[in-house]
Amino acid sequence: MVQRVLEMNDIVVSFKKEVQKKIFGTERKIVLHGISLTVRKGESLGILGESGSGKSTTGRVLAGLLKPDSGMVRIEGNDVYADRRGREHLQNCLSIVFQDYTTSANPRFTIQQVIAEGIAVGERKTREKVRYADETVRLLELVGLDGSFAWRFPHELSGGQLQRVCIARAIACKSKLILFDEAVSSLDAHTQVQIMDLLLELKEKLGLTYIFITHDLTSITYFCSRVIFLKDGIVVADSSVKDLAKLDVPYAKELLGAVLDFNARCV
Repeated sequence: MVQRVLEMNDIVVSFKKEVQKKIFGTERKIVLHGISLTVRKGESLGILGESGSGKSTTGRVLAGLLKPDSGMVRIEGNDVYADRRGREHLQNCLSIVFQDYTTSANPRFTIQQVIAEGIAVGERKTREKVRYADETVRLLELVGLDGSFAWRFPHELSGGQLQRVCIARAIACKSKLILFDEAVSSLDAHTQVQIMDLLLELKEKLGLTYIFITHDLTSITYFCSRVIFLKDGIVVADSSVKDLAKLDVPYAKELLGAVLDFNARCV
């Protein structure tokens, strides 16, 4: 039986409306309508949706950054929002790689100092001391960069190189589950493929599990083993990537058709 690493059950999230029409009380807009999903050990789960679908809010709930109005999030059986211990357990298990790599790295830090943030987290988890300089070089080489990059600053790196550094920092945290929030969407197509190839290689080498949040179905089909479709805060489809063509869900078929049409035009 495949182990469940992370679960969301009946998650509801609402936000206060900007314009209030009530005299008494507060009007709220529901953005997640009872979402449930499961992340299985060793898989790459894609969460796909257009702008306003609720995918980023789902990511924030999964990452422990937004407590839902109701529902439960469990990681390795521990309720994330029940108490402080649940949140700490999530932090020990999960790392995040964000879309905006330019703000993810302190511009005043050298690359070694950026990665050192992750190494320090990993040390606290394992209680094993490491030589930061040696570990930085090892991590840089693991993500396909030369060890000499350790002494550079973020502004001296290309977008793809800096995102590799952010991946190295996430791995340094010793987390087995990594959440990518539009992590390749701001890169050019060639660099996107390079980064996704790197992530697939690291997944096999280190035994990682991925959650990949994106609006791009093409990236999903290249990178993920399973995909969840979100529309207006509701899960409308859950399918393995190999069975996408068999889906009989209008929204999913519409997105898939758009990708096929775009690819045909590019030929």
